[in-house]
Amino acid sequence: MNEKDKIMEGLKKEKRFSEEIQKKIGRDRAIIYSVSILEKIGVPATFQRICVVSQKIFPESFSLTEFPEYLDSRTVRNCLWHCTHKEWLIGSDKTKYNLTSKGKEEISVVFGKIRNSQNIENLPLKLRMSKKSLTTKPQDDEINYLNEIKKTRAYSKFITNNFKEISSFEIKKSLGGDRYSPLSYFQNKIKSLKEMAKKNKEKKIEEYLNWIDKNKFLK
Repeated sequence: MNEKDKIMEGLKKEKRFSEEIQKKIGRDRAIIYSVSILEKIGVPATFQRICVVSQKIFPESFSLTEFPEYLDSRTVRNCLWHCTHKEWLIGSDKTKYNLTSKGKEEISVVFGKIRNSQNIENLPLKLRMSKKSLTTKPQDDEINYLNEIKKTRAYSKFITNNFKEISSFEIKKSLGGDRYSPLSYFQNKIKSLKEMAKKNKEKKIEEYLNWIDKNKFLK
């Protein structure tokens, strides 16, 4: 049996999570769960495979709003970026992703409670949502995204004017990529991050992104 067939056969044994549960756990945790399924099946967790598993098990979380039958791959990619910065995953779109010990622990705690049919009040505090709405606001996602950049080495050196100490690899890592990521990935990432920074009035992050552009570090 080839790897594609192994994935499709393995997915038949996996239960689709309800929309309510999807909203409770959030997209980032859904992504690491998808990676865990691929690891359980015994195949490398490449970007395309993560997309397939995520839409199959968490359809409402990873589908286009206007065309829900189709995958929103941009959302998957953004969540992968979040998960690498949270140190739940290691890897890249060009190679594959693997769960870290932190990622495995997150899955064990969260999905263990869900499997035991515990309600939302019994989930860890940071998983609880407002009773008014169980959905994550897009703006909150953007703020979290920008906050992750602030935690990176490249950005920390930038705001303290240690420009000469910033390596090209650190810059790429701050943008959610690595040395294997294509230039087009970083160009698109910088464009979307600039829009987020401007919208959320994060002037320092805008300056950082413009500095990267101006100095052409990502050639």
